[in-house]
Amino acid sequence: MHAEEPEPERAPEPALTDDPLWPRAGAWPLPADAGPLDAALIGVPTSRTSLSPTNAHETPQAIRAALRRYSGHAVQPASPGGRGAETDAVLDEALAVADAGDLRDPDSDDGERAAAAAIAALAERAGLVIALGGDNACTVPAALGVAQAHGGLASAGLITLDAHHDLRDGRSNGSPVRRLIEAGLDPRRIVQIGIADFANSRAYRERARDWGITVVHRDELHERRMAEVVAEALAVAGAGGGPIHVDLDVDVCDRSVAPGCPASIPGGIQAHELRRAARLLAADPRVRGLDLAEIDASADSPDGRTVRLAALCVLEALAGVAMRTGSFGGTSCA
Repeated sequence: MHAEEPEPERAPEPALTDDPLWPRAGAWPLPADAGPLDAALIGVPTSRTSLSPTNAHETPQAIRAALRRYSGHAVQPASPGGRGAETDAVLDEALAVADAGDLRDPDSDDGERAAAAAIAALAERAGLVIALGGDNACTVPAALGVAQAHGGLASAGLITLDAHHDLRDGRSNGSPVRRLIEAGLDPRRIVQIGIADFANSRAYRERARDWGITVVHRDELHERRMAEVVAEALAVAGAGGGPIHVDLDVDVCDRSVAPGCPASIPGGIQAHELRRAARLLAADPRVRGLDLAEIDASADSPDGRTVRLAALCVLEALAGVAMRTGSFGGTSCA
């Protein structure tokens, strides 16, 4: 028998350069109790109930580290045909953003309740709460907390970008949508975008249909513009007049761009589609919560592409908040 060869060690990350003319994103020094906030980050490191073994609890810190690779500068291009002018925003300057750190033990009953309460307190002061998962179990306390801060689940809506229905029985990362429905969320105000073939079962597809969930199949996205799909989703999820929570389950993406998602499959959506959806959704003031889920940072490719995509989705969401607050201004290029 041959002894197993040890896995090759990854080369250490090179030190990031320091350029005063290229400030890095992710340096949000405001304390979580700083008063009114445009947005707030909070880590929800769920992983213990996952259907597949995962170290997703390591992902919130990995996303924070990846944010430092990018700037906070975002651009709104001129409209087609040259009408109007290009505008821009520097997110760190335009928005009041705080990072509330990571929650403890969100997989337990007590920890989940404490997580929802902490997110509710944050949502009372922040225009958008961005929850860094964790596996998809993080969606339960994230959505519950946002709803608690804004009138309760009875008027709330949910939009998921996910290859899976997440309507499984039991308690796992495959059950958050079913658990939220059982907690009082009206399934007729749930929209699931990117549901894929061979990633679900007939029983759960029928459950989604019977409960009145709006499903946008992955194949529909080949023919429809993301802006159109997002507008429809916001209309359905916002029909109750309450807050909307968005679940960005990164395994909706093609496995080539999301290898760090245990359940991503070939044929999912592309990175630019997820990023576009994040900005468009966060631009709507009814969206008060957003989570990033189902990434196992320890299983990512050596170039860290999955975690980096999640970090960019955080920035896209903040750019959406800047759009809703009117923080895009000036002209970077007439």
